Amino acid sequence: MQGLPQSSIESWPDLSLVHAPERMLLLRGDRHITGTQFLAAAHRLAALLPDRPVMPLCGDTGRFMFLFAATLLRGKHALLTSERAADRLFDLLTTHDAIAVTVEGDPDASSLPEGGIVLPDPWAWNRTTDDVPVNPSFPADRLAAIVFTSGSTGRPIGHRKSWGALVARSVAALDLLDPETESACIIGTVPPYHMYGFETLVLQSLNTRVSLSVGPSRYPADWQDQLRQAPAPRMLVTTPLQLRSLCRAGLDLPPVRRVISAAAPLDASVAADAEEMLKTEVMEIYGATEIGSAATRRTLEGPEWRLYDGIELSVTQAGATIAAPGAPAYPISDVVERTGARGFRLLGRIGDLIKLGGKRASLSALNAALNAIPGMEDGAFLPPDGERLADPAARMQVFAVAPGRTADEILHALKQHIDPIFLPRGIRMLDALPRNAVGKLTLASLRKLASNHEDEESLGAFNIPADHPCLAGHFPGMPVVPGVMMLDAGLACLANEWGDVGFPVHIRMVKFLKPVFPDETVQFLARRSDNTIWLHGRRADETVLRVVLEMKRGHEPA
Repeated sequence: MQGLPQSSIESWPDLSLVHAPERMLLLRGDRHITGTQFLAAAHRLAALLPDRPVMPLCGDTGRFMFLFAATLLRGKHALLTSERAADRLFDLLTTHDAIAVTVEGDPDASSLPEGGIVLPDPWAWNRTTDDVPVNPSFPADRLAAIVFTSGSTGRPIGHRKSWGALVARSVAALDLLDPETESACIIGTVPPYHMYGFETLVLQSLNTRVSLSVGPSRYPADWQDQLRQAPAPRMLVTTPLQLRSLCRAGLDLPPVRRVISAAAPLDASVAADAEEMLKTEVMEIYGATEIGSAATRRTLEGPEWRLYDGIELSVTQAGATIAAPGAPAYPISDVVERTGARGFRLLGRIGDLIKLGGKRASLSALNAALNAIPGMEDGAFLPPDGERLADPAARMQVFAVAPGRTADEILHALKQHIDPIFLPRGIRMLDALPRNAVGKLTLASLRKLASNHEDEESLGAFNIPADHPCLAGHFPGMPVVPGVMMLDAGLACLANEWGDVGFPVHIRMVKFLKPVFPDETVQFLARRSDNTIWLHGRRADETVLRVVLEMKRGHEPA
């Protein structure tokens, strides 16, 4: 990495590993750790690390922080990725001559690939120490991490992050994340290995005076626990999908000074619900793995974004770039319009236009129209792949999560808002989309989802309410939807959608693969090849019913 200009280095804030180590840094239940205690544990971990770059496989933010700090103390840098597939982790580790490391008891320990190491959990160590551990100040141009993109638009790409640039960004975000006289305590629902969580949780607590409340963070009840253990003023760092889940959970929560959302566009209705429920203000961060956090806005105050101090936006006919202290100017993937010296609006995504049948549409606009349909919880359009875009018969695919709505209802609603050429032939109704830990839908996950449904036609959905009389004795204390009812529903949907298939059929095979419980939606899909029909029932992306129908003997064509 090239060195930074001397003028930049002279303006850096405190470049120590832990800012003001005498303060409280981490809270976990009734356990509190100061910066000094944190440093002592990080030094112990560093002594256990090999002399190689480290890929921390930790989903727990506290354990991740210990391991990241230990990596820097060892004189190495960290590789941060949301990948957990063994073959892809192996490729990254081999390319960077790195080692995967996790900590005992961490939820991501099961993803450790062959050759990785497991370190003791520093939370279990005695926190009493008479020694004052070294709190090094790193050079501004010291490589601290290589952070990989989520792969939402293709293959993940690594971006080098210097220590000085990361510290400067933490200080620039203070007005957003630490707005009161009393120091804030941050609670996060996002993973620490994603750039958003890395900046707002890990680095913000290391580089500024804020503390961090950590613990399990998968469900709204977990976030409630973390909020309760945190002192005021509390700052909640989350995503649109998680914020909506928290609002719907209806939990009793302590006061929250501010909610921060990023990783995906936040619908104004979700922001309004959150502000009303939590009696707070909801802010969004604009950024990306390539550039980090760059701007913020209050969702309900309009579309204008305000740049962080020190961030420079350049807009030309060739596109827009963003530069930050210690980091080079980087092109952004959005079309923007300047609104004064420090403001801008987003006009759309570069490469967002889809062309089918000689017509163009914005993919983000199509997704917005889909998710604006009443009853929609989540949904996404998937354009045809590669060369198929030029095929006149190619069509978009649509995946939808909308309990209580049918595929036909969703399709009918779309017809009111988008050009027919962009309408799918059918809607794939699911219980959930394969979003990653920060709510992103990667292109790879959508393509995989599409391949699982390739050549299948959506027929309709089936749902048995909890008060249905058939459940009283099937089974007492653990009601399960009778398989025969699910089979009858699937055959009825097939008859309604396909009508006369041209030949009498018999059932060659039926398999009930998973139990279906009350109020769970099963989506029926079918495909046909010659004289055979395959009928599937799916709950989310899980097959629960498989049926094979064949032409009755004696009716084969002559």
